This record gives sequence, structure tokens and C-alpha cells, in this order.
Amino acid sequence: MTRAVVFSEDLNGFKNAASLAYSIANEVYGVGYNDVKYTDKLYLIDRTEEDSIADFISSINANLYVFGNSKKDKIIAAQVAGKRKIGYIPDIISVEVSEGKKVIAERVAYSGLAISKLECELPCVVTVSKSFGEVKERNTQIERVNLKESKIKVIESKKATSSADLANAQIIVSVGRGLGSKDNVALAEELAKILGGAVGGSRPVVTELGWLPEDRQIGLSGIKVRPKLYIALGISGQPQHLVGIKDSKIIVAVNTDKNAPIVDNADYVIIGDAVEFLKTMIERLKAK
Repeated sequence: MTRAVVFSEDLNGFKNAASLAYSIANEVYGVGYNDVKYTDKLYLIDRTEEDSIADFISSINANLYVFGNSKKDKIIAAQVAGKRKIGYIPDIISVEVSEGKKVIAERVAYSGLAISKLECELPCVVTVSKSFGEVKERNTQIERVNLKESKIKVIESKKATSSADLANAQIIVSVGRGLGSKDNVALAEELAKILGGAVGGSRPVVTELGWLPEDRQIGLSGIKVRPKLYIALGISGQPQHLVGIKDSKIIVAVNTDKNAPIVDNADYVIIGDAVEFLKTMIERLKAK
């Protein structure tokens, strides 16, 4: 293999992508908004629209295209794979190149219950969420690029109603169907405020019931979190949710069902009503 191209909208994602690229490529090009020196050459771009970036990256001849793990990274990765008509393997955890002709990669499957091994003929596109080794700063050649204007026009933008930064929260109060109603979410928000934490929720609460905005969904199809304390209120603990909280240091589960999957995956368990638990906790913490 001779050349790889890396892109990510954030620095850590860029470094992760570069670490993989250098493990299997002789020459690595970067594409990004910021002057970062972790590749042999960096195309410093002037636009942030996904389609404009995907068009430019697709024009670079390479054997491997490596992206970070943000939502935007994955959108652009998929577009590049489509424009180049090449294979795409997301979220890889290991990779090797066989005879310089194909990538053999592993990724987590079935909500973390298995590892799948996939093969993809070169060139191909991959995304990564971990480092594949130390990346040192280099004497990077920088070329400024004016991208083509995006075909997509922004008609209107609205500020997100949620201020929860779940990915970095140290304490998370998370709600499920067992909370009973949307009105009770206010209690979870009050507890989170007292504890200095954030509020999240399971997929049904967000996508089906609409109790919380989309950016608060925790799980395989939402955000993966790693707080010091995760309080699960009325959440049954299906596999897709458990994979999103498996890196939490302490998990407290409050549920009326002693046989719920979350019970077997928690450090502390309260068998009882989640609303009554909230009211009691709020009252006692306020008293202190």
C-alpha cells in the first residue's frame, strides 16, 4: 500500500485516523479545517459542508480512506464510498492488509456481543474510534484548498433545545419507559441539576415517546457514554442500550422488575418505583 487519506472534524478523531493510516500506508495525506501536523501532506480546506468535502476527498487517488467516528465523519465517509463506488467498513477495531490487495478488518457486532471479520478490496473506506498507536507531529506540507460551493443550501437553522453534553458528562441521570410519563422527566432533570450532571434516555423514550430531544438518546444508535455515575431510572436494559453505557464506572439501576436485564449489569440495584426514588433523592439532597 502506498497512500492513505485521513479526515475528521475533531483533533482526536484525526489523530486516531492517522494512527491507523500510518500502520499500513507509506504516505498519508490529511484533509481538515485546522493546521495540524500529523500527516505527510495536509489539504487545509475552507468549507465545512459534507458534500463539498466528500467531493474533494473523492478526487484524491488513494488506496485507503480513513475517517474518525463523529456523525459528520461517518456521513462524509459514506459519501466518499458512494462517489468512488468502493467498499465501506465502519467502526473498525483492528485491520490488516492482505497481499496489498484487500483490507481485513474486525468490528464489534450484535451490540458488543460478538466480533465480525470483514474483507474489502482496495481501495476502500473505513472509520475508527480508537488509536492504533502513537502519532507524532511531522514536517507537514500544507496546501490550502478552496472547495467547490455546496449543492445543499441552508434554509433555516435552529439552536438545539438541549444543552446536555452527554459524551463528556461525569454524572448521568437516564430515564426509560418506567418513569411513567413525560411530566416525570422534570424530576430527573431536577436530580441531575442537584448532582451537577446531565439527563439522557433510552431509545423508546426519545424516538417513540418524544420525552427527550434526539441528542439525549443513549445506546448503540445514540450516544455512547462513560460517566463516573450512571443512574438508570425505569430502563429495562436491552442490549443496544447496554452497549452504550458499558464504560460507565458505576451503574445504579432503579426498576420495579427484578428480572430486568439492567439489574444484572448494574453495580447497585434498587427494586422500586423510579418516580418515588427521584422524589426521595431530591428531598434528601436538598435537605443536606
